[in-house]
Amino acid sequence: MIRPPSPLSIYPDIFDGLDNLNAIYAFDPRICCVAPEKAVCTLRLPAHPLFTCRLTFLQDLPTKIFIWILGISALIGNSYVIIQRLLAKVSRDTAKVQSILILNLAISDFLMGIYLLILAIMDIVISDSYFWEGRAEEWRTSSICQAAGFISVLSSETSVFLITIISLDRVIAVLFPFSERRLSVKSAHVVVGATWGLALLLSIFAAVLNYLNPDAYGLSDVCVGLPLIRKNSGLISVVDENTLTEIGFVLHKTVAAASESTWLFSIVLFLGVNFFCFSVVLIAYIIIFIWVRVTRNKAGRKDSEGAEIKMAAKMSLLVGTDFFCWMPIIILGILVQSNIVTLSSDVYAWLVVFVLPINSSINPYLYTIVDATTRKQKLKGKTRL
Repeated sequence: MIRPPSPLSIYPDIFDGLDNLNAIYAFDPRICCVAPEKAVCTLRLPAHPLFTCRLTFLQDLPTKIFIWILGISALIGNSYVIIQRLLAKVSRDTAKVQSILILNLAISDFLMGIYLLILAIMDIVISDSYFWEGRAEEWRTSSICQAAGFISVLSSETSVFLITIISLDRVIAVLFPFSERRLSVKSAHVVVGATWGLALLLSIFAAVLNYLNPDAYGLSDVCVGLPLIRKNSGLISVVDENTLTEIGFVLHKTVAAASESTWLFSIVLFLGVNFFCFSVVLIAYIIIFIWVRVTRNKAGRKDSEGAEIKMAAKMSLLVGTDFFCWMPIIILGILVQSNIVTLSSDVYAWLVVFVLPINSSINPYLYTIVDATTRKQKLKGKTRL
C-alpha cells in the first residue's frame, strides 16, 4: 500500500510571503509549526500529547551525535566486561557470585546499547520525513519500534532488579560476613534466572498492552512508554476568541477541560516497582555507610569483614549510576502524574536518550577502572610483604 504524500511535503513553504498573517485556524498541528511567528495559530482539535514540532526524527545534532556515542560505548564496554567475566578464573564463592551478577548486569546494559543504535539508525532512515510526511504514528506502531521498546524495557528492568539484588547481597555480606543466608553460586544462578524471567514477562506484557490498546499504552517516538505525559480528557467545544478578535469570524475549537493519567502499566512498573527497588537500594547503602562509620575504629575487626566493606564500596559505584539515572525520571513521573508539572515531548525524548541509558554506557568502564585499581593495590601489598 502506497501512503499518499502529506500536503506539507508538497508545499513546505505554504506561508512564504504571508508575514503579516494574524490568525490561523488549523486542523493539522504541523501547520502551527511552520506558520509565521506573529500569527496566532488555533487548532480545531487538541494536539496529541506526543506531538512535537521537531522537523527530524531526533530533535537536534547533539542528540543525534550523543545517541551514537552512548550506543557504541554501551556495546563495546559491556562486551569487554562480558568476555572478561566469562574468561576470568575465580576461586572464592563470594567472588563467583559477584562475577555472575556483574556478568548479567553487563548483558542487560549491552541490550540498552542495541536499543540506542536502533534509534540512531532509524533517525537516518526516517530523517525529515518524520515531520513533512507525518510519519510519527506510522513509526510508533511499526514492528521495529515495538521491538526497540521491548528491548529497552527488558534491559532497564533487568538492570534495576539486578542492582537491587547486588545491594541486598552487599548488606548481608557486610553485616553478617559468615551468614549462611548469603547468595551461593547455585542460588545466584537461580535468582538471576528468575530476574531475567520476570523482566521478560514484563516486557512481553508491555508489548501486548500496546498492541491491544495503543491509545492508552501508545509508545513515544523513542519507543518507551515512560509515565511522563498525561492525555487530554473532558473535551468540550468553545468559541475561538483569537479568531473572533482578529477577523471577527465565529469559529469553534475543541479544548481539554482536564487531563488524566495514561499508560497505567508503566505507572505501576516505573513509578511503583522501580521506586520501591531504588528505595531498597538507598536504604541498603545507608546501612552500609553507617556500619562502616561505626566499625571503622573497632579493634580486632576481622579481615573478611574489611574485605566485604571494600567490595561494597566498589559495587556502590555501579549502583550509584543506576540510582542517579532512574531517580530523576521517577521523581518527574510522580510530579507529572500528580499534575504538578507538564513535560513536552521533546523533553521526554531528551530524558530517554540522555539520562536513562547513560548508566549502561559508563557502568562497564567504572567497574573496569575500579577493578584494575583494586588489583594494583593488592599487588603493591604483596610486594611490600
